[in-house]
Amino acid sequence: MKPILLLVVLVTPSILLGQENDALQEMTLDQAVARAVEAAPIVSTAEGAVFAAQGRRAQVTWPFAANPTVEFERTRRRSPGGEVYDVGWRFGQSFEISGSSLRSREAAETRVMASEAYVGDAIRRASLEARVVYAALHLSEQRAALSATNAELAAELATLARRQLDAGEINVLAYNTAALEAARALSLADRLEGERRAAQAELARVLAVGGDRVIRTTALPTLPAEIPGIDVLMASAVRRRPDLNAVTLEVDAATENLTANRRRRFPTLELAVFEGEEDGTDDLLGLSLGVSLPLFQRNQGDVGAARAEQAAAEARSAATIRAIRSQVDGWAERYKGASSAERRFADELLLASLDNVELAGRAFQEGELSVADVVVFRSTALATQLEYLEVLAEAYEAWFQLAAAVDARPDELTDLAGAQS
Repeated sequence: MKPILLLVVLVTPSILLGQENDALQEMTLDQAVARAVEAAPIVSTAEGAVFAAQGRRAQVTWPFAANPTVEFERTRRRSPGGEVYDVGWRFGQSFEISGSSLRSREAAETRVMASEAYVGDAIRRASLEARVVYAALHLSEQRAALSATNAELAAELATLARRQLDAGEINVLAYNTAALEAARALSLADRLEGERRAAQAELARVLAVGGDRVIRTTALPTLPAEIPGIDVLMASAVRRRPDLNAVTLEVDAATENLTANRRRRFPTLELAVFEGEEDGTDDLLGLSLGVSLPLFQRNQGDVGAARAEQAAAEARSAATIRAIRSQVDGWAERYKGASSAERRFADELLLASLDNVELAGRAFQEGELSVADVVVFRSTALATQLEYLEVLAEAYEAWFQLAAAVDARPDELTDLAGAQS
């Protein structure tokens, strides 16, 4: 964006914000992004999901099919010679010998990595939201300031027209034109000021700040003149996107989990150690070995669920790749169109509209133009300037969205071509 004045006389956003009694805080875009990531619920939720994955990993660390068992028994025996007691302890443990636990550990470890990748994706999405909302507030401040200045100038023109009407220099039609334009300008200023306050509230929500805090934005970064080609952007997105990495890991975890569930169809080793005392005098110590034969319960339900999980993971992976391609293609084309329009406004239309306003003001003072002519020139200039800000908003959103689609900072986007080579 080129440094072009939007009006010859521009009321700065600080004047508008200074009318409020709230605490004012200036914040850069990078500061807003850092604050938003820290406060984002989606990031906290993703970080919490890591604990669940870590818990499942801890649960399958050891190759034990079940918890150990401890048994105690005491038996009374009566004989003609008297009464005696047999006492015994038994310690049992089942072991998985099919390799299922190894596969389960690998699947759990992969799920932990996928959960951590989802944290990175949550940070990506929170950063994008903060940038888009911050830019919306910045441009809303510019629109509100622009409309406030226009309303002041329109009110001055209406006052001047009233004097000319009283002096008999203009007719009622000309005066009504100026008065109507002043009313329209004040109405527009009120609406755009309301939009600024709404944008302020939206940024406060994203940053999790109280209603007594008012964030004042600073200058936005310069829009890049060019962006890398679609092939470079797509290759970078596939390599960098954390959500694609996460769903790819989920496919691997689902495959490992399916193998683990299939291996649970094999027998399980049962090992037990027992000791005791018989007849009050004889000490007993023994070892027993056995296997649990999966004849009737062959883990059919878990195998079917694992197959469904694998199919769902593969579908999510394919859908994510298609979504990324759509985002990269779509936002790249939107940015090209918006940036081209922004340059056309900056190089041609905006300067011409400002020149027309200045020339119309001089001609009006010299009596060469009527009030209606001045209203037309100024209305056209204001509409041009407001449309320019709309184009800027589209360009910035497309830039930020495209950078997020590649998982890069906006200022890193133009460097991807060099990094790719």
